Amino acid sequence: MDPNQENAIVILKAMVESSRWRGSGDVIKRITGLSFDEINEAVPCLEEMGLVKTLDVKSRVRYEFYNVSLKPSACQYYNENFGKIKSIE
Repeated sequence: MDPNQENAIVILKAMVESSRWRGSGDVIKRITGLSFDEINEAVPCLEEMGLVKTLDVKSRVRYEFYNVSLKPSACQYYNENFGKIKSIE
């Protein structure tokens, strides 16, 4: 698996398991331990998979986005691949 995809799964799992349905880049960094660059490269993978929605940032400081919100499909993906959780719908 591509390192960006692996980091995307790390982000997804950390957000779901910590019940963070929305988080800034700094929150994601804190709960995953990933670097700024790893997060910036992994979040688009989650977007392409249809698992998150991001809010764009007007001026980039560290991250390419303002925050990341899990979509209901993220819970379904997590349930199918890692375990059972409650839906966020």
